[in-house]
Amino acid sequence: MRRTIRAAALAIGFGGLVAIQPSLAADKVNFVLDWSWVAYHSAFLLAQERGYYKDVDIDLNLEQGRGSASSALLVGQGSFDIAHINITNAAQAGAKGMPIRTVALYQHGTSSAFIGIKGKVKLDGPQSLIGLKIGSTPGGSDGFAMAIFREANKIPENKLDIVALDANVKTVALLNGQVDVVSGDSHAYNAIVRGAGKEPEMLQFSKYGVPLLGFGFAANDKYFQSHKDVVKRFLAASKKGFAEAQKDPDGACDLIQKDGKLPGSHMQCVLYMTGLFDLSTPATDANWGRMTEKEWIDLLATLKSVGQIEKERPVADYYSNDAVP
Repeated sequence: MRRTIRAAALAIGFGGLVAIQPSLAADKVNFVLDWSWVAYHSAFLLAQERGYYKDVDIDLNLEQGRGSASSALLVGQGSFDIAHINITNAAQAGAKGMPIRTVALYQHGTSSAFIGIKGKVKLDGPQSLIGLKIGSTPGGSDGFAMAIFREANKIPENKLDIVALDANVKTVALLNGQVDVVSGDSHAYNAIVRGAGKEPEMLQFSKYGVPLLGFGFAANDKYFQSHKDVVKRFLAASKKGFAEAQKDPDGACDLIQKDGKLPGSHMQCVLYMTGLFDLSTPATDANWGRMTEKEWIDLLATLKSVGQIEKERPVADYYSNDAVP
């Protein structure tokens, strides 16, 4: 239900005096992103610019993030109401007892992948990785996903030649041939490799027994329980922004690259964003945002198998479809 009450006029007596009832203030929502500006965040800028949040009486305070794990912590602590976040990180936070609940999921499989350059490597299954130099950031999310990938495909750790690299040097190492492949988000490296004039060769983790979830939205659980209608309106407005970005990626990139907000070429922005959307439920789909119990059971079982569950909780405590628009 919209909270804004439009001004009402009441004639009093013969003098025609009018009393105006003021509108109630819009609902303030403190929203944090998963990272500093990247291409797909243009969906939220579009929703703001075109007034979609105002249309549903939401006053949005949008701030950049510093990684999904950090954003999950901020939401769990109550510093923000809602986050756009990698849902595997939200599940990890919930498993540690943080009061955080996933309220929408649009990327049902992780975008983690092994990425090489076509013509230099051939990635046609887990065994094709043996003998290759693999650039990875062991303490990062791609290192965590790789551990699950190895377990799911029965590959001993000593069979893979892992080269530990900081996240910011993996790209250079791949393009310069210092490593054969890197592990990371496929949509990001697709844009990077194509931007360098080469064709990427990819092996998606989600196709080889890694049931990690990708992007969606999570809310502070106390906030969600008391503001379900606000969360639903926020998601509906955000969904419209995603639909606009998917329909016109060029225009979306023009917006987010305006005033130097997002560096890099326009083509890389479009490739980055469309790469993520290709792995996601379209915003025009009636089931956008909706989750199933099975995918949550599979995710939690996987987290438990690698020691990520610290506090046993019912599956239903981790997510809710009640606010899905």
